[in-house]
Amino acid sequence: MINGYCLEKYYPVKKIFEDYFLKEREIGASFAIYKEGKPLIDLYGGLKNKNNKSWEENTIVNIFSATKGIYEIIVSILIDQNILDLEKSVSYYWTAFKESNKREIKLKHILSHQSGLYRFKKKITQKDLLDWNKIITILENQEPDHPCGEKTYYHAKTHGFLIGEIIKKTTGKTLGELIFELLSKKLKLDFFIGTPQKKLSNIAFLYEEKTEKKLLSEFNAFNNPGHEINFYNKEDWQMAEIPSMNGHGNARSIAKIYDIFVNDLILEKNILLSKSSIKKCLTESISRIDGSLMMPIRWSNVGLILRGGWLFGKYKESFGHNGWGGSLGFADPNLGIGVAYTTNKINPTMGSDLRIINLLKEFYKLH
Repeated sequence: MINGYCLEKYYPVKKIFEDYFLKEREIGASFAIYKEGKPLIDLYGGLKNKNNKSWEENTIVNIFSATKGIYEIIVSILIDQNILDLEKSVSYYWTAFKESNKREIKLKHILSHQSGLYRFKKKITQKDLLDWNKIITILENQEPDHPCGEKTYYHAKTHGFLIGEIIKKTTGKTLGELIFELLSKKLKLDFFIGTPQKKLSNIAFLYEEKTEKKLLSEFNAFNNPGHEINFYNKEDWQMAEIPSMNGHGNARSIAKIYDIFVNDLILEKNILLSKSSIKKCLTESISRIDGSLMMPIRWSNVGLILRGGWLFGKYKESFGHNGWGGSLGFADPNLGIGVAYTTNKINPTMGSDLRIINLLKEFYKLH
């Protein structure tokens, strides 16, 4: 039922993962923990799609907002290369932000969800998300909801478009192109924003546990457009670049990225970037209740979540990003590890996903 690698010491963790499939808590998933380039755990199993095809070693799946953590590592690399500057006004990179209502917004305000541009105020469809220029025009013509820095509202869907356009204007490349160049190709990984045609057959089909949804008349960070699982299973979506929410990868690739990033921090390996730049990017921006999520979230300067409770393991120094549905990736500087979980059985709530928490509690118990 499940395949992959697991150090004997962590067999109790493997047993929990295996039980998910036996008890039908999972359909298809991968779970990995890497330390200094070597796997402690690298497991995968279950079914990839409706044709009863098995989840394979190179199967990838949409990880939704867990994508943000990966492109925030790209942003950190560009900061290290002095291409981007957290303290610079966005208008320095993007002339549309010279308008008075956006002039004060700095790069760090967008990254740490304090820009006021956290939602689309105009009704948009799923199909609109595939049209980069249309979305950018909407955001350019939109008033922020509050003065920058005064409030924190998670930019669920707008974040990747805003950051992606800044990167496009400074490097001439899309976020997807930079992910491929600086991570996937360089490190030989399966992770994409804008999945190439030849990799589409590797994508797992998404299944959603239906829940009763409350319909809110006012547009918020999540409901315009609302989630539509059928749309996310289409090739148009899989091949497009919607950076906030359509990265496709597997646990091995995501865990390896966080592993390299955290060891550039603690061992100063300089594989991706310097320790000093990582420290700057991991500095807490501000601690307050997030108005979109209605809970306290500690955002770093680049938008990585700091101290994410048991979702990010035992230690408060851990950082990363989770996504709608249950996928996540994080780094633990205490153990020097990168951790990731990906799944095609979508948990539709915004709450903590017990599938990963159970695995992590068992893993940390063995340390």
